Amino acid sequence: MNRKRWIWWPVIVLAAVGIGYWLGHRSGGGSAETSGSNQKDPVAQVTLAPLQRKSIADTVTAYGSVITQPGKTHAVSVAYETRIKHLLVAPGEAVSVGQALVEIEPSAQTQLQLSEARNAAKAAQQELEQTQQRFSLKLATNQDFGVAKKSAETAQLQLQTLEKQGAASAQQVTSDLTGVVGKVDVQDGQIVPAGNPLVELVQQNEIEVKLGVEPEDVVHVKLGQPVTLYQVHLAGAQPVQGKVRLLTQRVDPDTRMVDVYVTLPNDKGLLLDSYFRAELKTQAHETFVVPRSAVLPEGDGYVLYTVEKEHAVQHRVQLGIQTALETEVFGKDLHAGEHVVVQGNYELSDGMAVAAEKKS
Repeated sequence: MNRKRWIWWPVIVLAAVGIGYWLGHRSGGGSAETSGSNQKDPVAQVTLAPLQRKSIADTVTAYGSVITQPGKTHAVSVAYETRIKHLLVAPGEAVSVGQALVEIEPSAQTQLQLSEARNAAKAAQQELEQTQQRFSLKLATNQDFGVAKKSAETAQLQLQTLEKQGAASAQQVTSDLTGVVGKVDVQDGQIVPAGNPLVELVQQNEIEVKLGVEPEDVVHVKLGQPVTLYQVHLAGAQPVQGKVRLLTQRVDPDTRMVDVYVTLPNDKGLLLDSYFRAELKTQAHETFVVPRSAVLPEGDGYVLYTVEKEHAVQHRVQLGIQTALETEVFGKDLHAGEHVVVQGNYELSDGMAVAAEKKS
């Protein structure tokens, strides 16, 4: 009997341990399920601000420099090949009517042309005299006399033209206007072909400022719009008031900006190529406006959140004018009087539960 009891005793102990483990595991599993069933969805703490419909305007800032109006440069040239003896002006120098710009003399080629023209005029005149004598003796026809006369007149005209242009001697080329030397195209000793520019002049009332405006800001720029210009390197200088003369319809491939040309007052005496900062006030208009913190970037666009029945509602929007504190927004299902999330919106997703507090 004692031996049989000893054999069954380990079996009883193992069975008791197995039953205890099973009961404990079942009890723990039930607690986990109960704990999971008691969990709630996350609630985001957010702050709201009103979505307003009001007027908004902004200042577009651009930079540019003083240039000559396109097509307004006055090129000074001579009609025959010349040699530069001495330059008398420098780029940017103010000049007046009659002021000497450059000393020139006829080149060797021009001197040869002048000599040939003199010889041709002399020979044509001699031929005309001989033809006239023959015509008087009835040895030449009216046609012969007419041809000789025309040849003599043509040769004499060519010679007079060269001499009138100054090809016979050295001379000074002078300015025919009051303005500024925009560019000097030659240097001492240079041989310049006929008609090539020697100096380029700009009248003071034919300069303007060329600005580079960001493409997204161009929609706010209008023809005739006032522009306030500040000289970048002269902080104490008085601002200059101008107006938009031309708004181009292309993006410059080098600067990636849109060129805007601004006319200037005639009496300001601004320096060519001087650098300016420009401010253009945009026209105020009524639109939806929100604090800038309400708008979040998402993908290739922007979103903002409103709250409806304690849940976040996502709206995809486009942006318009942006100031330091506010931004213009365009989007579907936006209504005046709604509130947008301005704090805590980085944590939100569409439909997420929120606990909202309105911004004071």
